[in-house]
Amino acid sequence: MTLLEDVLVLDCASFVAGPAAATIMSDFGARVIKIEPPGAGDSYRQLIKLNGVPLCEQDYFWLLDNRNKESLALDLKQDDGRAILDSLIARADVFITNFPGPIRERLRLRAEDVLPLNERLIYASLTPYGEEGPEKDRTGYDSTAWWARSGLMSAIRPTAQSEPARSIPAMGDHPTSVALFGAIMTALYRREKPARAAKCRHRFSPMDCGRWVVICKLDYAMPSSCRASSAIIAALSWKPSVAATNAGSCSRSSTR
Repeated sequence: MTLLEDVLVLDCASFVAGPAAATIMSDFGARVIKIEPPGAGDSYRQLIKLNGVPLCEQDYFWLLDNRNKESLALDLKQDDGRAILDSLIARADVFITNFPGPIRERLRLRAEDVLPLNERLIYASLTPYGEEGPEKDRTGYDSTAWWARSGLMSAIRPTAQSEPARSIPAMGDHPTSVALFGAIMTALYRREKPARAAKCRHRFSPMDCGRWVVICKLDYAMPSSCRASSAIIAALSWKPSVAATNAGSCSRSSTR
């Protein structure tokens, strides 16, 4: 028996940070169904074809971040495709998405679209810059949200006169996916507590994940007498922004 063998996860996300959280769950035994558009599938499948990428018989990018999953091609713009997705949502435990707000609205993948279909469902949402404010619909990758906007690009320079450093691909996506995995597991745990059946929401984003690293670095670099106060100030100003939401009862049933 594996830890999450009775958990069904719908991976309705793209590229790395969202899907990799589902991959971690699959490593613990969860059944993960990845929803992809018909034809080429998730655009992440095309990464191996870029010029300069080392040649290999296997798509190592895909194996790294999408191993163990079942793939299902659905055209969510068509009624038939949407009906199949709704039937899966009705019996799933976790729904993961990282699509921009306008796409979620157009495809009816927002929390208010999905949660009414399953009162036990945990809705895990990843956004580059948070779910509120003027940048809530802005797109971004880890190189922009986690690396640049968090301040890491500047913070890890050898000296103040050094040029800003560059990140490597997916350098921030994977730690962000671990944070999202933790949020989902917390929501799953809370769902099993009958006295805590109220809405459960955990927030994080790539930018917040990077800011956390910056806070740790600044704390380490300061004199010991200043560290506690700087950490408190940083914590008070921190507003995380990934949501793992569970609304509904806590009764346990089969997800198969």
